Amino acid sequence: MDYATAMMLWATEALTLAILMVCAWLHDRRQAVTGLWGLGFGLHGIGVALVGLRGVVPDVVSVIGGNGLMLIGIAAWCNGVLLYDGHRMRFFPLAPLAAWLAALLVPFIMENFWTRSVAIQLAAGASYLTLAMVLLYGRQEQRLTRLAFALVSTVQACLMFKMAFDCFHLRPSSFVEMPHLTSFAIGNIFCLVAGILLGAQLLMARSEAHLQHLADSDPLTGVLNRRGLLDRFHQLCRKAVGGKNQIAIVIFDLDHFKQVNDRHGHKAGDTVLLEFCRVATTCLGQRGIFGRMGGEEFACMMQVGGAAEAIGITEAIRLTLEHSDIVVDEAGTSVSVTVSCGIGLSPIASADLDQMLICADRALYAAKFDGRNGTAIASSLKDDIQLIGPGAIDPTHEEREPVLLKRPALVPITGGRI
Repeated sequence: MDYATAMMLWATEALTLAILMVCAWLHDRRQAVTGLWGLGFGLHGIGVALVGLRGVVPDVVSVIGGNGLMLIGIAAWCNGVLLYDGHRMRFFPLAPLAAWLAALLVPFIMENFWTRSVAIQLAAGASYLTLAMVLLYGRQEQRLTRLAFALVSTVQACLMFKMAFDCFHLRPSSFVEMPHLTSFAIGNIFCLVAGILLGAQLLMARSEAHLQHLADSDPLTGVLNRRGLLDRFHQLCRKAVGGKNQIAIVIFDLDHFKQVNDRHGHKAGDTVLLEFCRVATTCLGQRGIFGRMGGEEFACMMQVGGAAEAIGITEAIRLTLEHSDIVVDEAGTSVSVTVSCGIGLSPIASADLDQMLICADRALYAAKFDGRNGTAIASSLKDDIQLIGPGAIDPTHEEREPVLLKRPALVPITGGRI
């Protein structure tokens, strides 16, 4: 295989992938990473083809156009990785291109084939090292794939630097005299194929994560849905953090939510649901996970040091919502909404999801039975339910002592929500 054939094969692979990726982007314009990588492969493939057509196309097209497009294509890959990691596009991946164009302004470099070859190989090597740096210093997800991709980019950079070193010493006057050109092109082809496979793996991992997010999240509020919430229960039970050896499940039920829908419409109801999610996630912070169980019922799970911590966080959510005026339409109509809360508490070592849900549901029923807009806690199926008064952490309310309700006098163990 001569160098021209190798270069055309290199260009064909890059252009084929470019067409596939651009078509995928046209099908879903939200996948900006796919579109940018497709653009990069397209520019790179056209650039390689123009370099391979040296002698067929004008020298200025092959030297400046072809090599320049190759460098722009690598810069597009770098910016694609930045977008993949959630960053904005940057200009620094174009620095090797700028350095190479500046070098061509020097007459000695522009007038000699070997000096131009040294300059473009050094610039391309620097571009591939930039790609490796962006991969290594990006997000920690898919770390092994990133390391492999960075390694491939580094190998390709080394191929470029080796060719620059050989050209500096041998000083060829044409492509025919360049050392090991065919093996150099084949090495680049293998690196390109490896990069394609690794890049595809990154995109597949992102797609799988997106599909998992869609499966585990509530489409209206964006918080976890029932499935996503319950699936994470076992993750919380794996290891106690910071000496917190108990786990709490809190079920929230918005009081008289149907009246909001009846009086103000379902759009107003959706606004209330979104506002409650904002309040709850803000108050909860990083201390636990929050999700929507269905309808106007929500839940959170968290590791706590004891009942007092669980009650404090729950009451913070309840009181913040109680004191919030929620604007539900463009006319400025506001509504006040309250929530009843039921807490199920258990040691992490013996936590059972089904039993904790039943305990939390029993406690929620007790809070509603006591007049709503309150909190109740149950530690087991056999223990009494403790009602927490509105003055538990809010000094503006009249203090009252916790009330113990005997389970048999209140509700059966099973309930309609579980």
